[in-house]
Amino acid sequence: MKKRLKLEPNNNNLIIWEAEQPKAILQIVHGMVEYVERYEEFALAMNNEGFTVIGHDHLGHGYTAQNPSQLGVFPESPEELIDDIERVTSLIQESYPELPIVLLGHSMGSLMCRYYVAKRKPPINALIIMATGQQPKFLTRFALILTECIRLIKGNKHRSKLLTYLSTDSFNRTIKNPKTSVDWLSKNEESNQAYLKNPFCQFIPTIPMYRSIFYFSNQVASKQVIDEIPTQLPILVISGQEDPLGENGKGIERFVKLLKASHSKVSLRLVEEARHEILNENNRNDTYHFIADWMTKNMDG
Repeated sequence: MKKRLKLEPNNNNLIIWEAEQPKAILQIVHGMVEYVERYEEFALAMNNEGFTVIGHDHLGHGYTAQNPSQLGVFPESPEELIDDIERVTSLIQESYPELPIVLLGHSMGSLMCRYYVAKRKPPINALIIMATGQQPKFLTRFALILTECIRLIKGNKHRSKLLTYLSTDSFNRTIKNPKTSVDWLSKNEESNQAYLKNPFCQFIPTIPMYRSIFYFSNQVASKQVIDEIPTQLPILVISGQEDPLGENGKGIERFVKLLKASHSKVSLRLVEEARHEILNENNRNDTYHFIADWMTKNMDG
């Protein structure tokens, strides 16, 4: 059963896909320029595996935006985004006090979850870091400086085509003979076309949104923040083998090496024949089964 709620105080759109007899709760934190209902097929598959799935739209995303002009508008403080994630976790705790919680963050959401778990130590039982990146700190520092320069000239409401060109657009330039501007997302042409036709996925972020993304990228790249993640927490790092954000696996392996230096329960999965959105790929059903199996084995911490 699917329920739609509003998460106070920011009125974030919150979706609950309820399993009949749930054995655990899966909390989803979605990526940039999308929204949580893009995960419905995956959520329903997890329902069949006994997981109730709960997720919210970030500010400036999906149905949380009151009108199209609000899409891509982030708060000035990145911590407000983490506050919203924490509110969902607290709601889950209150509503399902006896059930384990697995936290899953995709792409931008993976960076937020890495930061959230390191800094706030939420009461979760397992963590799934999906389609993440491990950019060098000098690059993220440069991105922050460039963003601030543009902000000083253009203001917070500016939507920078330059930052888009240098960030997400650059990923598509790594794809050989792309058919669309979003081929880097997946090899599933039907999914890519649906993304291009979806008005919730067709906006340029404002300056505060880019600043938040670069801030989280910069923070979680440090060994200090990685070491702040609870050392006994079961962690699955999963990404497409051909995901440009993860440098086709190289950046993912670099991150996992740092993680394993201080954490004892780390699993790595690089999905073959998959790019950035492994949950929308042609071989997504195999990924669904793998994730459900991993959660079942690790949800008790």
